[in-house]
Amino acid sequence: MVKWNRAFVDRPMSEPDQSPRWVRFGTFDVELRTGEIRKQGARFKLQEKLFQVLALLLEHAGRIVTREELRQRLWPADTFVDFDANLNTTLNKLRQAIGDSADHPRFIETIPRRGYRFIATVEPLENGAKGEPADVETARATEAPSAELRAESGERSGRRPLLIATLALLALVLAGVGLYFLRGAASSVARRPAARMMLLVLPFENLSGDPEQEYFSEGLTDEMITQLAQVNSGRLGVIERGSAMQYKRSQKTPDQISRELGVDYILEGSVRRANGRVRINAQLLRSRDHTPLWAESYERNAADVLAIQREVASRIAQALELELLPASPATRTPVNSEAHEAYLKGRYYWNKRTVDGVKKGIEYFQQAIQKDPKYAPAYVGLADSYLVLSSWMRIPSKEAAAKAREAATRAIEIDDRLADAHASLGGIASEFDWDWTHAEKEFRRAIELNPGYATTHQWYAELLSQLGRHDEAIAEIRKARELDPLSLMINSVVGYILYDARRYDEAVEACKKTLEMDPTFMPAHLYLSWIYEQKGMHAEEIAEEVKTMTMAGVKWNEAVKGLQRSFVAGGIQGARRWRLVNYLSRAKTAYVSPYHGAILYTELGYRDKAFEQLEKAYKERDTGITRVLIDPCLDPLRSDPRYTTFLQRLNLPRSDHS
Repeated sequence: MVKWNRAFVDRPMSEPDQSPRWVRFGTFDVELRTGEIRKQGARFKLQEKLFQVLALLLEHAGRIVTREELRQRLWPADTFVDFDANLNTTLNKLRQAIGDSADHPRFIETIPRRGYRFIATVEPLENGAKGEPADVETARATEAPSAELRAESGERSGRRPLLIATLALLALVLAGVGLYFLRGAASSVARRPAARMMLLVLPFENLSGDPEQEYFSEGLTDEMITQLAQVNSGRLGVIERGSAMQYKRSQKTPDQISRELGVDYILEGSVRRANGRVRINAQLLRSRDHTPLWAESYERNAADVLAIQREVASRIAQALELELLPASPATRTPVNSEAHEAYLKGRYYWNKRTVDGVKKGIEYFQQAIQKDPKYAPAYVGLADSYLVLSSWMRIPSKEAAAKAREAATRAIEIDDRLADAHASLGGIASEFDWDWTHAEKEFRRAIELNPGYATTHQWYAELLSQLGRHDEAIAEIRKARELDPLSLMINSVVGYILYDARRYDEAVEACKKTLEMDPTFMPAHLYLSWIYEQKGMHAEEIAEEVKTMTMAGVKWNEAVKGLQRSFVAGGIQGARRWRLVNYLSRAKTAYVSPYHGAILYTELGYRDKAFEQLEKAYKERDTGITRVLIDPCLDPLRSDPRYTTFLQRLNLPRSDHS
């Protein structure tokens, strides 16, 4: 709920200006009469016209300032300008200057066809500007680095004690953050029992002077997010990795970030590795005013493992006493440092979400297992990799199913409370086994163990969609987006699930919003082409398909030309015939999905051929078959008795679209 200052909300629009000289919003202090602006205590320049708009909005914060009122303030009646164009340009420049966005406003909200409203909290400063907010750097516990840490080193030996020490230091940071959230923020929770505090873990900065150590700093960030996400879900929500990584090396202030993601607190830090030493600096900020609430610095020799473990046990015990963290990392099975190192590299490449990245990730997950056959997360990484490669139709489903099942089952045998492993089993049960009940059970168990893992909510949403439970699916994917609001994949899947629900206009909007974040994100273009096909917008459909193929690489250049020529010559049916010919040609030399073939034949009206391909997909356990109940492309088959029989074989309910 946005809090408005009554000094501004209750004043009628026509009342003379009686506002305080100085007001504050975000990190800005503004003197409304003289036009002076300070940002975090430093003078901030703003063009006169931009300031006039800002001042008018601030004077009437919380209320709509109409376009006509802005015209009267900025351009008197005897001024001849293109008012609409000038006002739009002025607002765009103002938003850019103060770090705002029209699509995701933190300060200035557009009210279509009416005007604008200032939506952030505006506070009067009774005694003038309060000066520069607390400098975060002075709050950081930063004793002078040791000589070993100052020296750059390419040393790669002795990693076992170093990684153990690092994991112990990570536990110390988690304990410190946990104690703050229960002690320092307890009164805040009491004041708003219905709301969760939201925390963002910013990517830990790599201070090692070695770009090859990026995987280590990213891995430390992942570990922090994973552990904190398991804190009592009624108390704390944690933004997922995908959104967190969007702010790597970002120059945005905590206030800007908090407005974009809706977070209350931000954890930031750095890690340095050199000469057998590890240092982790971490601090917790209240995002709205950049106030440091907790900060510590940890530095240890790798040889001090026993002392570190004792300190970790003490701090975690304190946190457990307050029932904040569900389990003590100190009680877990000891981790082989080389295995953990390989696992971090595996996740680093897996998170790139490219075929080559996933394959390279598999190599590192296998290395981790070789180093420590009882390291459960590495098995989960393997299972997830094979699930992804199968869904991308890069390897046959039967091959992927066997490898993914073996890996996920082994992970559960080692640690049955590993949420990621249950999520993987849910994916296997739905994608390969078509055991919908068991899949839902595993997804629910994964969410119970770690409600903050956005990917589980995404996969569960996809299952619900496949079962025709569209309202539940939409609610679930929105939970995933809440946890990972900047994830391109999750935002695209919002459109994908709306597409399945036949809510095409909303699906278009979701995909376009994803492309505003990254115009080169291929899945969003792919889903848009599907949506435009169902809407009968075939020129737009082909345009999006061409973008998708172009992004896939040079090898598709000739295919793009073929598709375009076919569409020009024969319209959409010409394009569909070209797709089928291209599909049959590729099938001679590479794996192609029979389910995809069923769609191509259906679009051309070849029902018998379509059912032949569906039968082939069934026998080959093609993961595409999981969409047979709800796929709009198969609507022409739904009146055929063979379709109803096919659903029964998959233990699926009769489609609402039959």
